[in-house]
Order: sequence, then C-alpha cells, then structure tokens
Amino acid sequence: MDKLTRAVVETLVDWGADLVGIAPVERFENAPEGHRPTDFLPECRSVISIGMHLFQGMADVWGEWYEPTKTNTPYLFYGYGLANWESSRLVNRMAKLLEYKGYKTLAFMPTWISSMTKYFDRTIQTGKVMAEFSHRHAAVAAGLAEFGWNGLALTPEFGSMQRFNSLLTSAELEPTPLYDGPPLCRPEECGRKCVRLCPAEALSESEAQRCRIGEREMEYALRDDIRCAYAVTGLIKGTGSHSDLQIPEGPGQPLHFFASMGSEQIHPFTRAMLDNCFGLICGDFCGKCLHMCPSLMLSREDLRDYDFSRRNSSLKRNPLP
Repeated sequence: MDKLTRAVVETLVDWGADLVGIAPVERFENAPEGHRPTDFLPECRSVISIGMHLFQGMADVWGEWYEPTKTNTPYLFYGYGLANWESSRLVNRMAKLLEYKGYKTLAFMPTWISSMTKYFDRTIQTGKVMAEFSHRHAAVAAGLAEFGWNGLALTPEFGSMQRFNSLLTSAELEPTPLYDGPPLCRPEECGRKCVRLCPAEALSESEAQRCRIGEREMEYALRDDIRCAYAVTGLIKGTGSHSDLQIPEGPGQPLHFFASMGSEQIHPFTRAMLDNCFGLICGDFCGKCLHMCPSLMLSREDLRDYDFSRRNSSLKRNPLP
C-alpha cells in the first residue's frame, strides 16, 4: 500500500471507523447519470468508503412498544442517529486533511431526507426515492461488501450490521479489491426473511434490480420505496411505533404518503418523534431488513477459511484482550 493510502486508512481506523475501503472512480462508470462521483467532483479519482459497525444488542432487544422486555430506542439512536453523526465526523476531518495536502474533496450526508430533496419531483412522478450519492453502492465498489437481497451492503465482518459514508477525492489512492469471498446473502437458506418481515411489504420476493460495478453484475430485490417510507417513518403497525395507518393496496402512492405525514391519525407519540428528533438524533423506526438479517450467522462457517488480511478493518486492532 502506498504511503498516502496507508495514512488515510490507518487514520480513519484510529479515529473510529470499523471498515475502510477505496474504489477507483472507474468502478462507477455504470452508475446512473447525475449520480456518479465525477458528476459532482470532475477531478475525482478515488472514493473512500467507511463503515460504522452496529453492535448486536440493539438488534436483539428491538421490539414493539407494548412488549415488556423489548424496545426500539437503542436502534433508533445507536443504530441510526449516532452512527450517522460519527461517520460524518470522520469524513469531515479526513476531507480537510486531504485538502491540506492539495487534494480536492467532497462528502454527502450519510443518509436522510435532506439527501433526497433534489429529486422530490421525480419521486412524485415515479415513486422512486433517490439520494444524490449512494453510500451502499460505494461500499460495494470499494470492496467492503456485496449486496444482499434486502438491498443492503453486507460485509464478512458484520453482515448487515453497519452504516456507510463516503468521501470523494482527487487523490489517486490504491484500490481495495472487490469482495471475492463466500456468498454473504443466502436467500434459499433464510427463506428471504427480509421479504417476510417487512411490515410494508415493500420488497419483492422474485423481481430484482440489477446494477454493474466494475466488471461485475449484481442484483437485489426490487423495492417499493414509497411503501418502505411508511415503515421508516413509523406510520404503520409492526415498526415499533404506536401508529397504525393503512397503506393503500398496490404500488406505493407518493401523494398519499406525503399527505399521511400530516394526518391526524398518526399517534401523538409517533408525531413527537417525527417532529422533534427523527432523522438527525434518531432514525428509522423499522429497519427490520437490517437488524434482523441472518446473513452473518448463515455465512459464518464458510468465512472461517476466508483471508481477511486484505481487509482494512478495526478488528485487526481489537483493544480487548
């Protein structure tokens, strides 16, 4: 690894990143027009992807508000809000360090509605939600992950239990190889658990979305973004919130969803969360496709012989005895 690349990786890990990968800008040539790194930063030569691990306890305790021994608040904060803040802090610091060295840099929000407002007109017309830049696609392009049927970027270290952020830079860094280990998503073994668990019925069991990263073809479930949004915002039953609105039959209707956000049928406790801390301090009410995904458990045995030495992971520097 060249001197600059090593410094970037080791510094991010020292600061608290759990995974770090680097993708050459060429791996994004098949990304949708208007969402490629060079569409925003023409000088971009590399994309740095960082992953923040989500500890398992917040997933195990997740449940509905009426279950005495369950709660979704640890996931809301540690699994979403704080993870996004922490990754943004790392990206912000590294962006400035690279610019001090003469390399132009650019970073986007890790996730949330502010990263999508540019495309709301398109959402109304098509029902598809799209951010300016896809951090999960960047994680796959940077060799950290592969796609699961749930559409999430799965890693051999943590399965689905991480969130990603990205940094675009004009620095030409040494690329991380694409993931080439055992399959991490095993839909035949889990029975497409993500499809069965989704309270909004937003994931297709058989229809796939396809993308090309580098020379590799990949696919994951066709997702109804609008139906998913009802669950993300806690408007429906089964998401850990108190609300129980009904989604109209068929494909998600954007205008109905946006109107529902102002509905008096939303439970006041859900409304308090949405109005006061949702997205920044806390995040997705639901997240079942992430924190109930069994990918790591199902692939663990095959990963015993996988060579992790090429991975830039904080697991190599575990401070615990």
